[in-house]
Amino acid sequence: MPQDLDALDRLIIKTLQSNARTPFSKIAKEAGVSEATVFLRVKGLQQSGVIKAFRAVVDPQKVGKSLSAFILIKADPKKYSEVANLIKDLPDVTEAFDVTGPYYLICRVDVLNKEALSEVIDRMGRVEGVLSTETAIVLKEIKENMGLNL
Repeated sequence: MPQDLDALDRLIIKTLQSNARTPFSKIAKEAGVSEATVFLRVKGLQQSGVIKAFRAVVDPQKVGKSLSAFILIKADPKKYSEVANLIKDLPDVTEAFDVTGPYYLICRVDVLNKEALSEVIDRMGRVEGVLSTETAIVLKEIKENMGLNL
């Protein structure tokens, strides 16, 4: 169920999406409230699940993962749950989505090179219940979504 967010919640979320290390004192000053109010709001947003986590966003290329790709997977519907659980746990899978349409699962992988991508695709193809895969290599990232527009 969507949570009702007031202007302060939206300001806090927008600010933290832009930079999760923004001091609460700075947010409080901008909002015209106390730092304690911001702290309590953030705590509430975390407890309600609106804010899922605070994390460092790492550039894959800067750590040697110079190839990104999306792998679309068709699976046996009777084995889909097992397929999804095994695929999501593969180390190079950075995102996985259950989708509608001709494919059951779409995964983003970030790997070192073409050989590593080939290994990931082969590993996925060996998962019992995977019927086929199709791969789209990312040539250039045009937009990276680092937050929601509220």
